[in-house]
Amino acid sequence: MIAFIEDFISSSGSVTSAEALRDLYLDAVESEGYQNAVFARTRDRRVVDIPWMRFPNGYADRYVTSGWDQIDPVVQFVHSARRPFAWSDACGKTKLSQRQKAFLADCRDMGVHSGITIPLHGPGTDVDLISISLRDERGAPPNRLAMIYGLTFQYRLRLSELNNEKLSSGQDLTAKEIECLKWCKEGKTNWEIGEILSISEKTVEFHLSNTIRKLGVSNRITAVVKGIQTGIISI
Repeated sequence: MIAFIEDFISSSGSVTSAEALRDLYLDAVESEGYQNAVFARTRDRRVVDIPWMRFPNGYADRYVTSGWDQIDPVVQFVHSARRPFAWSDACGKTKLSQRQKAFLADCRDMGVHSGITIPLHGPGTDVDLISISLRDERGAPPNRLAMIYGLTFQYRLRLSELNNEKLSSGQDLTAKEIECLKWCKEGKTNWEIGEILSISEKTVEFHLSNTIRKLGVSNRITAVVKGIQTGIISI
């Protein structure tokens, strides 16, 4: 998993345009079986901009002309979500109206279903999101959500870099936090890192928790991605 993300980080670092970065990301998620994808900006539970999308013919026009963003359970749920989620989870936590149920049935009929969404929170009520989904009835690849999150997080970091947006440098990480992050990149568990560094498992957990907080991310995978992106650790 980490090796796949490292390859993507390396490849994305060499692209020089947002369009090339988008195509690289779409190729990466398609290799995981996801043929549909959309990058959207939302505000107050409405879609306000769609920088890019890849859907079956006719789906995007139908979505816009029907005002589906007003009833889409994913758009409604993304504002309170802090981690990636499967669409089925969002729907399971929402009491769906008949119109929403009909919307989801229409999506499946048009080849858009079994998706996951990664929320990318901005200021106020602004939330960017990337959703990827399948076009057929087979199940999504199991246990790959963290990897998809890592790819998406790197896409967003590199896009910010291309757009000259400031990234947190993570320069306030301690030496021990950086050490733990380096071993985290190698796929070591907290117990294994503790054995290597001669510290307790709880202490490793403490250092990694601080690292995640300081880097402004939500888990180990994205901490590693941001650590590589900002030069704290190397590939």
